[in-house]
Amino acid sequence: EDWRRTVDGLLAIDINDRLDLEDVRSKYSEGELDHVFNSFMSSDQVYIHAHFGVSSEADIMSKLRYFIIGCNCKWIVLDHLHMITASLGSGSNDVKIIDNTMATLRSLAAETGVGIILVSHLSKISASSGYENGSSVSLNNLRGSAGIGQLSDAVIALERNQQSLNEVEARTTRLRILKSRHIGKVGLAAQLVYDEDRGRLDEVPLSESSDLEFDTVEF
Repeated sequence: EDWRRTVDGLLAIDINDRLDLEDVRSKYSEGELDHVFNSFMSSDQVYIHAHFGVSSEADIMSKLRYFIIGCNCKWIVLDHLHMITASLGSGSNDVKIIDNTMATLRSLAAETGVGIILVSHLSKISASSGYENGSSVSLNNLRGSAGIGQLSDAVIALERNQQSLNEVEARTTRLRILKSRHIGKVGLAAQLVYDEDRGRLDEVPLSESSDLEFDTVEF
């Protein structure tokens, strides 16, 4: 997404409102928005970089090293892996490019101690059981290379039946742990319900059964 939308999303956490919607944003004066922005950005806690147009792995890693060492960042969010690898080439070398990128990121994390949250797209599945219908995600569904799962310490899948006629289910995202290298616990870990008015996710208890009873979820 555009970096400005990312900033709006972060500022919305403090305001607790949907700043990404124009009619909501218009309720706030420029002075109010500037105050929130200045309070948030003056803390030097967040640095945002748009990586569109990056043409080499060396350039990407150089920028990451700057954030980690020069700006003392403890966590890096890369959104998303396939946007980066697509800028490095495409075709028959896709798997090799992804594997090389994953290996370099793994080495960077080990060297610096930084935490890297890497967003990955999923491979297509049959239209009758698409992810938009809430299909479960497995490690085999990670798009492009098995190296994504193999080199990661943890893999967390987000699942949501956005086409459900049940309004609560359509707003509910399941967090499924596919890999946990250090702890080993896997499976459904949590479910989050999206509040359309506040633009926030609230955790609600998992059902005791394997199939969540969405008609009993209170929100």
